[in-house]
Amino acid sequence: MVKKLLYLCFSGMLIFISSGLKAQSDTGFEKYHTNREVQQLLKEFSSGNAKLHTIAESPGGEPITVLEIGANLSDVPAIFVGANFEGNVPLATEGALYLAKLLMDSTAYTKDVKWYIMPQPNPDAAAVYFSALKTGQATNLFKINNDGDEATDEDGPDDLNGDGLITQMRIKSIEGSYIVSKEDARLMKKADKKEGERGVYKLLTEGIDNDKDGKYNEDGVGGINVGISFPHLFPYENKEAGLYAGQTPEVYGILRFIFDRPEISMVYTLGTSNFCLVPPKGGRKGDANLDKLKIPRRYATMLNADANKTYTMDEAIELFKAVVSPGTEVTSSLVASYLSLGPATNPLEDDLVFYKKYAEAYKKYLKAKDFSIETLDPTPAKDGSFELWAYYHLGVPSFSMQLFSIPKVKEEAKKEEEKEASDDKKKKEEKPEKKDELSEKDKALLAYSDAELDGAGFVAWTKVDHPDFDEVEVGGYAPYLETTPKADKIESLLATQLPWLLKLSTELPEFAIADKKVTDMGGGIYKLELYVANNGALPYPISMGQRNGQPAPVVLTLDGEVELLEGKLRTPLGALGANQVKKYTWLLKANKNKSITATIESTVFTDVVEQIKIGG
Repeated sequence: MVKKLLYLCFSGMLIFISSGLKAQSDTGFEKYHTNREVQQLLKEFSSGNAKLHTIAESPGGEPITVLEIGANLSDVPAIFVGANFEGNVPLATEGALYLAKLLMDSTAYTKDVKWYIMPQPNPDAAAVYFSALKTGQATNLFKINNDGDEATDEDGPDDLNGDGLITQMRIKSIEGSYIVSKEDARLMKKADKKEGERGVYKLLTEGIDNDKDGKYNEDGVGGINVGISFPHLFPYENKEAGLYAGQTPEVYGILRFIFDRPEISMVYTLGTSNFCLVPPKGGRKGDANLDKLKIPRRYATMLNADANKTYTMDEAIELFKAVVSPGTEVTSSLVASYLSLGPATNPLEDDLVFYKKYAEAYKKYLKAKDFSIETLDPTPAKDGSFELWAYYHLGVPSFSMQLFSIPKVKEEAKKEEEKEASDDKKKKEEKPEKKDELSEKDKALLAYSDAELDGAGFVAWTKVDHPDFDEVEVGGYAPYLETTPKADKIESLLATQLPWLLKLSTELPEFAIADKKVTDMGGGIYKLELYVANNGALPYPISMGQRNGQPAPVVLTLDGEVELLEGKLRTPLGALGANQVKKYTWLLKANKNKSITATIESTVFTDVVEQIKIGG
């Protein structure tokens, strides 16, 4: 309740704080910041209750830094914020800096929560946005021989038309599979053989065959895409992910930093996916069906189960409870491990409950801010992404946010339909409606480029000389069109959306001893009953955390001059749902007027300590 009141108070301060950002810093949020400027801002922030950690160095020699806000706090939960992992979403970096500034300017959200903010995990790729030649690449400067020859980084894109942008080149060829769209001559489309269409053009990335191997731009400068190089669903088939998760120093440094800090209980990602608005997608193959578990015959007899029957996870847990040692906590992760169910690849249903709840609340929040969500759908989280790793491997709530998306094109109001003709024959003779060649995305991108960028989002096709082809034209969508609005939009986008992440931070689990009861059983024996509550709006651990067993346990301990007859001095609380209360019972032998100390302790949350008198 206290946290929610703090949020309401702080919301009223946001306009004042955001209006003062530019005045308080030499570098405001009216521009995109270079790597050097990002590091300078972080150094300015790292004073007093904040400090800067350098956790790695990129292959290009750039520091990977994390700003710790609340450095003098201990025994408190923490939130980790990572932004722009692929390096080609500069607005995400601005979002992380802006969030850090909000937190530095107010104690409302740093009083009992620590924050770790990493604005630039892929500085090598991020630097390309500010270079003379803009490619939109997401790879760092890690040397990789993509084409398997004796050289590396020798065949990258080339700026054939001299505009400083790498787009596409269309090459007239009898072997081509593309034609010019009839709907908009700027776009190319695959020739449809069923419609009698024949390809006229080949489409390639703008450039030449530098290494003369018959391939074009297949081995450019760098590298590894930091944004797809994390362990969960690591895309081995994608050369840009590297050979294995954590191969590049940025990713290894991030993994090491987070695993060394078990207090991290929630993760935010700023990029191109948006779990705040659209819950994580499922539907991946290979995931075990937890509602239809089969008990292998080698375990069926021991568990008193039917090997020919299927069980839900809850039913399987009850089977295990009947055979394990007294006091052993049986969790879904224990069952999954014992039955060799393999890793989870789809979000668990219990977790989707809170994801869906917050998505609906976020939509209402944006509506109240008069912020349109009639935009292109966010990109689903990619295999090997940070946000998926945080959910599936860390087992904590992982929220991502896309700070900018292209508005959808509003369809013109349709005219009133005429009355149906009574002549059925005439209806049959009517030609079917012409298929729309332009996708919703193409329509939106072109409309945005024309209306907001004076057409600069699409490079008009222009003839160029090419050493290998007779008829070549260069053109297409400009790099960064989808991710990067004009600089004058930065502050309004951030000021509207980022306070939602502050709201989510008030939803963390919060443990308390809600009630206690001591009953004199006679003969110096007492029954102690403690009621432990999770007063937060999120469970701990979430279902994925229960399954993977990664989050640190919360333990209820007893300490004092008593003899324990029943129960344990250290009792793991197990899973405790949002706003849930559990009762724990002990039988003790003690002299009257003795005191014992009950403590809810963990490496994640603030310890709760209560003195309890026995027989007093």
